[in-house]
Amino acid sequence: MDVTAYVQAVGYLGIFATVFVETGLLVGFFLPGDSLLIAVGLLAAANKLQLSIALLALFLGSVLGNNLGYFLGRKIGPALLSKAKVKPEDLERTRRFMARFGPLSILIGPYVPVFRAVVPFTCGTVKMPWWRFFVLSLLGSLLWTQGLTLVAYYVGSKIPHLERYVYLILLAGVGFAVALAAWRAYRSGNLRWPSRRAE
Repeated sequence: MDVTAYVQAVGYLGIFATVFVETGLLVGFFLPGDSLLIAVGLLAAANKLQLSIALLALFLGSVLGNNLGYFLGRKIGPALLSKAKVKPEDLERTRRFMARFGPLSILIGPYVPVFRAVVPFTCGTVKMPWWRFFVLSLLGSLLWTQGLTLVAYYVGSKIPHLERYVYLILLAGVGFAVALAAWRAYRSGNLRWPSRRAE
């Protein structure tokens, strides 16, 4: 899918709805999250979108989607886990994990595709206090939607017609992330390169 063409076709309401569904529903993981934000920033830099309206649409979609996911987790999460035969001790372990690392996962979760939908639902399922989740989701949504879009806007304003190469930019980013992860694993001793046997 051509993300830039998609953004131009669906407009501001469409980008709001895309982020809302991706962050609010567990089935929304297939939607273009990061690539959508990058495309919006680049299109705004090319004067094909109004930056302020797009930023507001992205932010509201993320905040409202997060809260939908949270309340769905509170409402149906325990029942789903029960049907899935999740053991009570496993659920308690998850509660302790979220109590310790939940704030961090809410802040960085938007940057990880599947986490965008899973973290709010999990926070609701383990009954994290809503006010705490809400404040953290506001900050996480702000950092993700505004930060990534504004970076793309800045780069796009310096390099003309960059919106045509959104997928190449994403592929380069993914390649860099994979290479960095492999290098760190190698340095930590968790990964070994195949070695030739002495002849």
